[in-house]
Amino acid sequence: MERRIATFLTYFSDVEYGGNTPFVYQEVVAEPIKGSAIFWYDVFNDGSADERTEHAACPVVLGNKWAGNLWLTFGDQTFTKQCPLNNKTPREYRIF
Repeated sequence: MERRIATFLTYFSDVEYGGNTPFVYQEVVAEPIKGSAIFWYDVFNDGSADERTEHAACPVVLGNKWAGNLWLTFGDQTFTKQCPLNNKTPREYRIF
């Protein structure tokens, strides 16, 4: 079972109004500013969940919000993403 241990959130765009990321149990609010990023640990050293990291996404009132998350996880991934034995094996990708 995978367990999220840390989160890296980066903003790819400025937002004219709204779109903040507030942390529910702390007096911390991240503003979406292009090129900025925040990082936090989701668990304590003993592996138990840190509820203080609970956060929300405020609605964008004016503009657009582009953001991306990188989740660092701990867990067995042995059989979830298998690679083909032959690198010439055709792969099917869906492009939108």
